Amino acid sequence: MDKVKDFLNPPPIYVRASMSVFDAVKRMKKHEVGAILVIDGKDYIGIFTEADLLKKVVAQNESPGSTLVSKVMTRDLLYIDSESSMVAAFLKMQTKNIRHLIVKENDDVAGVLSIKDVAKYYVHKFSTS
Repeated sequence: MDKVKDFLNPPPIYVRASMSVFDAVKRMKKHEVGAILVIDGKDYIGIFTEADLLKKVVAQNESPGSTLVSKVMTRDLLYIDSESSMVAAFLKMQTKNIRHLIVKENDDVAGVLSIKDVAKYYVHKFSTS
């Protein structure tokens, strides 16, 4: 079974909830990710994605420099265990209509699995068969 942990690129990238959207997007660009976890203290409280940027900032004509990540992040965090199969991850993304899943390993956040990671998995799987 192909496990999520085998296709994950740790460590998790995060921003503080009090950061501006502009600074969060700069960090996302630096790490070449489409989503970034949001923390408050030591707690993960949300995820900020490209979709959040488009729908909650750009489309609402909000200023990225003065809008806080906490205002526009997605608060509902969806997790998958690192031992789960890539098929299970894909099905969860599909049924929840999301492009990012937070991966946990031993109750700790190990990273974020993206739909791009799932696509790479399937390309690899079917190109080597």
